[in-house]
Amino acid sequence: MKKWTVLLMCFLSVTMVPVSGLMNVMAKTNSQTSSVNDVLAEQMAKADAGEEEKDSSEDSGKEKGDAEKEGTSKDAEDPQYEDEDIDVDLTVLSSTMVYSEVYNMMVSPESYIGKTVKMEGAFACFLDEAANKYYYACIIQDATACCAQGIEFVPPERYKFPDDFPEGSEEITVTGVFDTYEEGDYKYCTLRKAVFETV
Repeated sequence: MKKWTVLLMCFLSVTMVPVSGLMNVMAKTNSQTSSVNDVLAEQMAKADAGEEEKDSSEDSGKEKGDAEKEGTSKDAEDPQYEDEDIDVDLTVLSSTMVYSEVYNMMVSPESYIGKTVKMEGAFACFLDEAANKYYYACIIQDATACCAQGIEFVPPERYKFPDDFPEGSEEITVTGVFDTYEEGDYKYCTLRKAVFETV
């Protein structure tokens, strides 16, 4: 009997230590959970307050920008694109993702037709002397800068080269509506109704 009592005592001592330890861990977890929830609630409140400030400053900046645009005749004739109008914004992606997305546009252009695209890259211009026609493009390089792809864009007709265009391979941001066209035996991608600005 003494053996069984000693064995029972050993068993209880072995099982009670982990149970008491588990109780301590659960108590700590509950107190940490409430503090984590408090931190999350605090951060969300700060984020909400920051968004309200951002919205009010954007509204005043937008009103100022609209007033400035009204004063220039060139801007009044250009298409106007707001951030919410952009379907594919390549300016917010990493260089690898931008290059990949442009590649997708070239391979599957039908998926992008009619979408408003915003991109940033190097300005390029080509004169087809036979047709006496200028072609403009925004060139994007991959992350290692070894490969490049570009998308042609069509600015408003009143723009005259070189007066209204950037110099050389200057960095630009272009926004326009994605489309394709055929010339000869080839199909090309382009951004129609495009507006651009130097970066």
